[in-house]
Amino acid sequence: MTTSAWRRTVGALAASALLLAGCGGDGDSINDQMRSGDQKGYVAGDGTVQALAPDERTTVLTLEGTTLEDEPWSSTDHLGEVVVINVWGSWCGPCIQETPDLEEVATAFAEAGEPVQFIGVNSRDSVPSALAFQQKYDVSYPSLQDDGGRTRAQLEGLAVATPTTMVLDPEGRLAARVSGPVEASTLRGLVEDVLAGDGAR
Repeated sequence: MTTSAWRRTVGALAASALLLAGCGGDGDSINDQMRSGDQKGYVAGDGTVQALAPDERTTVLTLEGTTLEDEPWSSTDHLGEVVVINVWGSWCGPCIQETPDLEEVATAFAEAGEPVQFIGVNSRDSVPSALAFQQKYDVSYPSLQDDGGRTRAQLEGLAVATPTTMVLDPEGRLAARVSGPVEASTLRGLVEDVLAGDGAR
């Protein structure tokens, strides 16, 4: 897929800048971090928001695994719905900062009865640590276990940064991605655009 297919939105950049300073370690760019390797073992996102029109979506994602509560979960069970995938870790400062925004949006769509499913993908945590995070920050939606990195690997390199949030359309195609922490207003707009554009409402 060419970069010209992506539409770039910079609304989240300013609000994310201070958070990302803590996540990136020394202020290196994503490419620099990928080349040299960050001492914390992960790559910071730069807040880039990318979205695809329906006729530009060519990447179909299938995500499956076991939730932190030991329940099986598969994105194929949610075809016909908009699926929001958030990659996170309890050790990631920006993940902590964005969690209330994610929960706000997830709760709003659930209470409105919209066909939207949120799923977290935990990264590099033990199950007890991840469960403690969910309880501490009142996360209502499920998350998949790390499973030695195998769960995240299903995302086909689309979640290099932590956190990363992706929106799948009702056909399971990648419709939007946020590399770095996401704000409630940004995520709500991305999901609403997919709902409206695909007639899922």
